[in-house]
Amino acid sequence: MTVENAIPQLVFKFFQLLGKKPVEIRKGIWQVHLDEALAKELDGWRAKERLFQFTFDRKLADTYGAEFISPGSYRLDTILQAIRKQAALSRAHLPHELFHEPSIRRSVEDRLLQKAAASVRYYVLNLDNSFAPYLWLISQVSYITHQRRDELVSHCVNLCTGRVMVPPISNHLFVGGAPVSARIRRRRVTYKQAYKNLCQHITSELEGQDNHWAEEAWEALYREEEKLAQFFEGSPDEELEAKRRILRENHAPRVLVRPIRGALLYVPNFTYRLMEVGLTERVMQITYDPLTHEISDSVDVQAAHMQPAKSDPLP
Repeated sequence: MTVENAIPQLVFKFFQLLGKKPVEIRKGIWQVHLDEALAKELDGWRAKERLFQFTFDRKLADTYGAEFISPGSYRLDTILQAIRKQAALSRAHLPHELFHEPSIRRSVEDRLLQKAAASVRYYVLNLDNSFAPYLWLISQVSYITHQRRDELVSHCVNLCTGRVMVPPISNHLFVGGAPVSARIRRRRVTYKQAYKNLCQHITSELEGQDNHWAEEAWEALYREEEKLAQFFEGSPDEELEAKRRILRENHAPRVLVRPIRGALLYVPNFTYRLMEVGLTERVMQITYDPLTHEISDSVDVQAAHMQPAKSDPLP
């Protein structure tokens, strides 16, 4: 495929995936409607909704004023940047081998013994390695007034519990792809619900922040509106209102949150089947999550009055 053919194919595919259909209004010249969101994506946050005419022929561009799209052109570059910024989802897992399992055993035992009687002992019957699925998202948070300040935030949602948290471990430790050597715990939260939980969490974080920047922006906006009123004194009210509306659209403080990267992360879980030996004996099953350092509620598998089977005691 030549460059001359590749560029038009890329441009038309880009609009097609966005649900836009360019119309050929003249041979070699196309026109497509850019809504406000797409216009801002291509030309910055001040851009407005408009009809966009483009061509791949320089002579037609010079003759009819259509935008010329070619290798190295501004428009091709903005389309490529928009494609690169689209949210991407991948899979990765954190190997069990990164964690020192004997230390986890001791930690689990200590936490269980804190709640048990002094005479109680625990013995490991077996260990099951599994993975818990997490939805991980990196979002760009933009604080917009007459200026713009961007920052990246990272969150993950446990798809078994729905809990939202900031990842406490570097994503560089993850290995690409889903795990193949251990079972994956059943997902109990839909992706839609997980995303909803994430949005609520981010909203709660934003509400708890210092909003002094927004208060200053509103004060500056009110001063500009006063200047407008003085400048258009005696002019028709419609003209003043139109200018005031444009001023608010461009300078009113607001926050824009946009997901830019995501992944399904599979985090190792250590599930122990334990024998609790005290005045009575029972078999219990608990799961330890090294990402949150949480132990799931103990599950009573079996209760009996018997001698403990031979097994490895927790060190």
